[in-house]
Amino acid sequence: MFGYEKYKLSRIVTVQELVSADLMRVPRKKSLRHTHAEAWELCCCVKGQMEVERDDTVTLLQEGEVLLVAPGVEHAPATKGKGDVALVLSFTCTNAEHLRPLQEVIPDMAEESIPITNKIVAELEACFLNRSVNRLHILHFVPNVDSPLGAEQLICCYLEQLLIMLLRQVTMEKGSVVRTSYFKKAMQGYLIEQVDDYIVRNFRRRLTVEEIAEDFHYSRTRLSTVYKQIKGIGLHEAITQEQLRQAKILLANTDKSITEISEELGFSSPQYFSRLFTKKMGVAPSYYAKDRNLHDRPVVEEHSTG
Repeated sequence: MFGYEKYKLSRIVTVQELVSADLMRVPRKKSLRHTHAEAWELCCCVKGQMEVERDDTVTLLQEGEVLLVAPGVEHAPATKGKGDVALVLSFTCTNAEHLRPLQEVIPDMAEESIPITNKIVAELEACFLNRSVNRLHILHFVPNVDSPLGAEQLICCYLEQLLIMLLRQVTMEKGSVVRTSYFKKAMQGYLIEQVDDYIVRNFRRRLTVEEIAEDFHYSRTRLSTVYKQIKGIGLHEAITQEQLRQAKILLANTDKSITEISEELGFSSPQYFSRLFTKKMGVAPSYYAKDRNLHDRPVVEEHSTG
């Protein structure tokens, strides 16, 4: 008898729930801006062009291009003109952090994305009751008792297939698909880049680790653990380092007072700012501002748990 061993197949991403589905076949130049608290929204240009407005930017998608909108981002998809066709599908999934590289436009993948998108549409139309007569538009999913066998599962399979193909495309390295063994590390590296960029853009506010974790849809513990594994310091320390780097710039190049700099950079008080600056730089901020020889002194890094 052979000693067979069971093997559990790994999954990069697993679609769990559908939130809304809209196949836009007629011009809709204005669309209601909306936000999904937990769901991702897939915007696929099936034919012609479509626009996706996110926050203060507008992205134009050409036929075959796909854009993924993350949870919490206010957005509004719209078609450009007569003959344009676009699928907008909202869903939740596991391992959602793997989808973050797909938040930008993917290069033309019409030959791969459009056939899969058409299959998703066909299964949606067969699987759920649709109150709209002339288009697929579902906000509340009511299963059709006469739907084909396995239609709901095929929607998941096709959507997961599309997401994996997009991930392969965006993570290609020197023309080769990134191997599974390196994918997790690559995604963690991408996450940390995004977190660092977030800190740089928001350092003037009193950022907290909890706030960053919530915006990136991570638990505080998990995000802190991943960040420290990659960067060697805690998230709280990373926030502090960015604040102090900006403080050095202001002290060296402006005449702003300690109080003004403290308030501008989001410190709780001028006294706390002065104590922290002195601890990290080895000199009080007032002396640092006066002595040009100190301006190249680096911020002392501490390996904290953050």
